[in-house]
Amino acid sequence: MINCLGLLITFSVVSKPLLVLLLFLEGGAGLLVGVGVSVSATPSISRLGQMFLGTAPWSKESEKHAERVGSKWIVAASLLTGAGFVISIL
Repeated sequence: MINCLGLLITFSVVSKPLLVLLLFLEGGAGLLVGVGVSVSATPSISRLGQMFLGTAPWSKESEKHAERVGSKWIVAASLLTGAGFVISIL
């Protein structure tokens, strides 16, 4: 809905290929962010961050929290990508 509204305000028309492209772009970026958030809290990556960046040490709670946040990103991005497929078929 936000994409349609933005395209309508900007170009005063909603082009189907442009809308599908934007949905795929946003979905792909969301998938990358979700995976990055989930992986960033693993013990090995957390250890590297602690050594090089001075971040907090690894904990089981922070890993579970990062997995919950990452899974929300992944689900939302999958829905955007799915909407792009549906719109492209119609």
